[in-house]
Amino acid sequence: MRDIFATLELLKEQIKAKNEFQKVNLTQALGCILYEDVFVEKNLPAFDNSALDGYVLNYADKNELLKIKGSILAGDKNNYVLAKNECYKIMTGAKIPQNANTILMFEEALLEDEKLNAKNAKENNAIRFKGEEVKFGELLFKKGQKITSGMIAMLASQGIYELNVVKKLRVGIFSGGDELVEPWKNADEYSVYNANAFGIYAILQGLADVEYLGLIKDDLSAYKKLLDNKEFDMLISSGGASVGEADFIKQALFECDFSPIFEKVNAKLCKHVKLFSKNNMLFLALPGNPLASLVSTHIFAKNILNLLYDINLLKFDKAKLADGLKFKGQRNDFAFGKLINGYFKPSKAKFGSGMIKPLYENSYIFISKEDELEYKKDQEIEILQINH
Repeated sequence: MRDIFATLELLKEQIKAKNEFQKVNLTQALGCILYEDVFVEKNLPAFDNSALDGYVLNYADKNELLKIKGSILAGDKNNYVLAKNECYKIMTGAKIPQNANTILMFEEALLEDEKLNAKNAKENNAIRFKGEEVKFGELLFKKGQKITSGMIAMLASQGIYELNVVKKLRVGIFSGGDELVEPWKNADEYSVYNANAFGIYAILQGLADVEYLGLIKDDLSAYKKLLDNKEFDMLISSGGASVGEADFIKQALFECDFSPIFEKVNAKLCKHVKLFSKNNMLFLALPGNPLASLVSTHIFAKNILNLLYDINLLKFDKAKLADGLKFKGQRNDFAFGKLINGYFKPSKAKFGSGMIKPLYENSYIFISKEDELEYKKDQEIEILQINH
């Protein structure tokens, strides 16, 4: 039985990227993944321009009284040339005239007989040079980058309104178990509200087109009908992943010709996670206990989507331990905690697979190696973010 880290390596071997794209415009692009490299199409700035309102001059003339030739406004496309002992008023964003190399802000300017005394001028001041931010032909963004609001602004500055992005994967989520009741209904004392599906949905909704398929009762034919659905790239179940007598998922998977990629993980909380495949669809079976289900979603579901998108596995952050940790070993174990000034501060609260509070009271998890029993204070470790 593989541990978490070996299972993730197995996924890299077994899961092939979908390599499908769609064209979107900038109003639809936020959160999408670039399908291809994007290159600079326009220098930024596109021309030498002023970073503030002031007087534009040649620094060599600063000790002379300068004739004010006129004003240059933003948007003025004329070509102006400075002669000896001349200057212009210039507005922010306006084009720099030929022979000028510095700007004196209005607040520091001195006027004598309607001429400029530029003795306060600084050399090479307040000029934004053509291409100083990005230059034509340079790589702007790499294939596989997730598009942010800042990237959208930069793409717009390049005159790029439509672009190719990785086609969003479709994920269907359902929960199994006759004991479950939807949160908009009334549960009696011995029923359980369906928390898992909505936690999974929240974790994945920024990564894929996620659809909640509802509660599936513990019935073999109901599971088989669901598995015939070909609309999704991945189905995710919560519940029905253990070895209970009424857990029908595994039987339904085999009868529908799904093949296992892995069926157990040597880890606390994740032991009963299973992954199956058939043609172009994956089926991820998660445990029914909330903490086990949602931690497994962070570790496995998110990484599976990354691989389908042809991007790297989730990045672990480096930190130092604020307090020592001890584990029983022989499997992966967990510590929940927070990252404070570069130190991972483990929670002292006990946790069980049926809990939910550790997920919102903490922001990171530490996953122990199966053969390491003790981690000392100040030791460098790697942690995974679970709360943003």
